[in-house]
Amino acid sequence: MSQFIWLILICALIVYSCSDRQADPVIDDMAGHLLGSWRTSAWTGTLDETWIKGNDGWLHETAYYYEDADTSYRAHSRIQRVENDLILFSVIQNSTPKIFRATTIHSDSVVFENADYRNPFRVVYYFSEGAGFQRTITGFENDSLVSTTFNFAKQ
Repeated sequence: MSQFIWLILICALIVYSCSDRQADPVIDDMAGHLLGSWRTSAWTGTLDETWIKGNDGWLHETAYYYEDADTSYRAHSRIQRVENDLILFSVIQNSTPKIFRATTIHSDSVVFENADYRNPFRVVYYFSEGAGFQRTITGFENDSLVSTTFNFAKQ
């Protein structure tokens, strides 16, 4: 009987903690721009992304880069709050995970940075009222500053 009571208490605690989560206006605003499936030309191939808002309230992205119908890489990212900071976590297949903190937040853009990285050290999302968004990634390649902008269109 006591195991059953513990199970009920744990379930109640989980339900309470999930329902007690406060809405995050920045995450909600970004969700309005990012949710859905997106595509852009990139380098010599195509980059497809899908953004969802998870049950945890955070934004989750899955990306695939294709060249000639072959997947060159996969990536997963998440945008979430960690205490008072807005954080971008990004993991590209066979690469070291990267963590960026939002340094500037406007209604039409969010700048994520991490000065500990060389490439990239900055990721900027630009939002427009149309059915698209831009992401610019800036870093150093062979000691040269390089910025690449991706213009995503809704699928």
